[in-house]
Amino acid sequence: MTLTEDLMSLYRVDSQLRGLRTRVENASDLVAIRKRKFAKLTAEHEEVATRLRQLQAHVANLEGESTDYKNRIEKLRSELNASTNDKQYRAILTEMKSLETLRDEIETTQLGEMEKIDNTQAETTTMEEAVANQSRMCDAARAEHEDCAAAVGERVDELDRERGLAAGRIPDGVLTVFEEVADLTEGQTLAPVIELSKKDRDYTCGSCHVTLPYHLVVNLHSNGAGVQQCPNCSRILHLEVEEAEAEV
Repeated sequence: MTLTEDLMSLYRVDSQLRGLRTRVENASDLVAIRKRKFAKLTAEHEEVATRLRQLQAHVANLEGESTDYKNRIEKLRSELNASTNDKQYRAILTEMKSLETLRDEIETTQLGEMEKIDNTQAETTTMEEAVANQSRMCDAARAEHEDCAAAVGERVDELDRERGLAAGRIPDGVLTVFEEVADLTEGQTLAPVIELSKKDRDYTCGSCHVTLPYHLVVNLHSNGAGVQQCPNCSRILHLEVEEAEAEV
């Protein structure tokens, strides 16, 4: 086999391997994304739940204050009925009115806080549903990742072995170039030379479509010239079968 054929063989196996691994990585990324969203929703739900508890505690305190004022007013009412002179009567009445005003203010505040509690309870219910839904989505993503990993695991092992054999047929220097370009282009390592006009010596890279210097095409027709790379996208160039068999 020629160097180009060996590179094509390695490229095909490498592409399949990267594709399968990408599937597993994408499934894993989805798990991570959904877990982060679940954590965020859980934290937001806890904030709302904490706010609800604080509101409920505040209303309970207001209720206690209102009861204290009520009891004090009832006590003053008894004292008012038992008062023996006009001065004492007016003093008790003034205090009662003051306490009733304070109690009215508390009850008005209570009504406002109770409305906040109703709204916050509704928000809590909505958040609970969102958290539960996201939890189900996390479970589904984990199951999908496990299924994907199990489905492609055996094939990945096979392709790993095939890739090792294919890479073993490539000279070390060329293999280094291949690996560097594969990482740079996410596995799109090779690109065909596209002939636009043989007469005008017009050739382009089949990947980035940049016009290629003619000497690269000449070198590709020479078996001893080594690998040729696109000066723009760095992909390793190769000739299509018809072009490889034709003379420059």
